[in-house]
Amino acid sequence: MSRDRRSSSYACAAAVFTLFSVSASWAQTPGPLNAITDVPGIEVGQYTSTDATSGGGTGTTVVVSRAGAVGGVSQRGGAPGTRETDLLRPENLVEKVNAVVLSGGSAYGLAAADGVMLCLEAQGIGFPVGPNQVVPIVPSAILFDPGRCAPFSRRPDASFGLAACNAASGGPVQQGNVGAGAGARSGGSKGGLGTASTVLSNGIIVGAIVAVNSSGRTFDTEGNFYAGFLELGNEFPLAPPTGADVVPPSNLLQNTTIAVVATSARLTKAQATKVAQMADDGLARAIKPSHGVGDGDTIFVMATGTDTRDATNLVNGIGSAAADTLSRAVVHAILAAQSIHVDSCNVKSYCEQFPQKCAK
Repeated sequence: MSRDRRSSSYACAAAVFTLFSVSASWAQTPGPLNAITDVPGIEVGQYTSTDATSGGGTGTTVVVSRAGAVGGVSQRGGAPGTRETDLLRPENLVEKVNAVVLSGGSAYGLAAADGVMLCLEAQGIGFPVGPNQVVPIVPSAILFDPGRCAPFSRRPDASFGLAACNAASGGPVQQGNVGAGAGARSGGSKGGLGTASTVLSNGIIVGAIVAVNSSGRTFDTEGNFYAGFLELGNEFPLAPPTGADVVPPSNLLQNTTIAVVATSARLTKAQATKVAQMADDGLARAIKPSHGVGDGDTIFVMATGTDTRDATNLVNGIGSAAADTLSRAVVHAILAAQSIHVDSCNVKSYCEQFPQKCAK
């Protein structure tokens, strides 16, 4: 063998070994709560309004970082409803966000962020602009749920955001028909709010929370989740998909899946943006189709930096884990969702359609 060929072989072997070593360092286990609040410094608050006579619900979910978190965003849906996303671009001034709001109500629901700002201002949390003066940085995204089993005029406002912010805390996160997931639907079934977390073998923690209001479905005709193969710790009752795919009809502009991914890693805004872009693949794996014309799919990233090591060489692993964690959170959202059967309003949950698979 010539020296050049030997050198090429050695280089190839070294590359394979490096790839294997890096992949091994990305080994994943669920966090203690399997929730976004496993990330130190992250709190979640929710407010849900339910019409007892019609079964119609809507609500707001807020993810708070009282110490601030470096933010990023990926927006790939064709019908977004967002607020304060431009400031997350790497070239813009503000580095950290104080909270992210996910809300129902379509574009009207963006008003929930006003209440979160007032809540944080009262605590002195925000971007300083003068003596005892702050402007809380609160990016937001909304999904469409107005007029579902309730009057179109019932939607989140500033009071929803204020209540959700005041309720924010660490610990377990309620899932299903709560907060931004209260009025959600997914591919003709009941959608909802879900969360999951991942602890990498290097100690970095990644968490996700998602409100699934998708035009696409999350499972096949036999009830197997498209993202079931990403299960960690026996968290799902299902095997990988084997049945035929189904693409249900949807009402244009009445969808959207919105999410927050948080990590303990210390990232720059550019790195947080890249993680958000990689995390978006988690939606594409879990929902078919995703990022469509009538979807406003948006994913925020919040990097708390409680893990102070340089994360420059860890971004790929964090982004990969973010995608997996987001996919798993989508599955949890659908599993936790509950049917609505009140008067003429009937929306079946996954577990009503496949009770044998939810026995676990």
